[in-house]
Amino acid sequence: MFFANGASFANWLPRVDEVRDSIGVGNGGLGLALLGGGLGGILGSVVGGRVLRPGLILKVLRWSMTGLAVTLPIIAFVPNAASLLVLLTLLGFCDVLADASMNAEAAAIQSTTTKSIMHRIHAMWSLGFVTGTLIGWGTSVLDIPLKAHLVTVALILLIVSVRSVSALDAAHIPSPTAADSNHSVRLSRAVFVIVFFALAAAAFEVTPNEWSATALRDWLDAGRLKGAGPVVFSAAMLIGRLRGDRVIDRIGEARLLALSLGSVASGFVVLLLAPNALVGLVAFALWGLGVSVMFPQIYLMAARMNPDRPGAGLAAMTLAQRIGFMTATSSMGALSAGVGYGWAFTTIVGVASVLWIAALSLSPKSTQAAHGAH
Repeated sequence: MFFANGASFANWLPRVDEVRDSIGVGNGGLGLALLGGGLGGILGSVVGGRVLRPGLILKVLRWSMTGLAVTLPIIAFVPNAASLLVLLTLLGFCDVLADASMNAEAAAIQSTTTKSIMHRIHAMWSLGFVTGTLIGWGTSVLDIPLKAHLVTVALILLIVSVRSVSALDAAHIPSPTAADSNHSVRLSRAVFVIVFFALAAAAFEVTPNEWSATALRDWLDAGRLKGAGPVVFSAAMLIGRLRGDRVIDRIGEARLLALSLGSVASGFVVLLLAPNALVGLVAFALWGLGVSVMFPQIYLMAARMNPDRPGAGLAAMTLAQRIGFMTATSSMGALSAGVGYGWAFTTIVGVASVLWIAALSLSPKSTQAAHGAH
């Protein structure tokens, strides 16, 4: 299910510039349209906090993934930026419900073992995302029409999602019980920690995901290589997540989260100094390695805030996450159009880094407690 979710939205990211050109807007207009994902995510977070309870999680997952499959191909048919905004709002609504329900199930699985597995579960999302971006890049290079591309992907996504939810339903995975609350961080402090982490991680992740292809083409003259931006970034995330469980079991959550910021910062510096597209791709790889370990831990912390109602903690996290997605992507569009890509990346990374450092300073004990529950 994580694989299917990751592959869905990723399919159109290497072709964002084609959609931008087809509806006749610039980066500023595209950035406003991309706000729809965040708006829908905010609505989905509010609904998710109410409906994601033991016994309803798989039903929410089934319908939200079906909604993603039905809505995705319409991207290829939108006539203008307003239509794209509305469509992405629907996609964001479905996606956040699928996201939260999948991670509630993942937290239930994590509660049954003593070793960290969250990163491997999220690695499947990254594998799906890599697959999706490769398909998107390949269809772009081969000049396959976007309509045929997304309709085909949506049909496959629908089949895989239905079968995956049925398999989860048959597995009868137990939900965490109130006894797990002894491992939970204190709610008053955890809310601030999770919100800051989620805002920052969203900005770190969405910026290369949605703007690397456009930046490589417009800023570093990448030509057909521009579609490799999301591919390289997501591939680096996959590698980081495949190794993340082993690393966190060895060094602990607090150190891992600090190292992740260092990797993102290194990628950002390399990108600013990049003389060509190839070096830019190296920068996005470093950036992706840093981002890879962020959300698996944040989701786990959020799900454990209230084991009897995992939707409550996940709703707070996904609400902050989607606000971060929305703010970062719209700001990137406006700033890149106004002052250029260099200053745009600097502003986004700078603000997100401050939030990440603030969360780390508030959570040395809470992060250790969350990891100690593994």
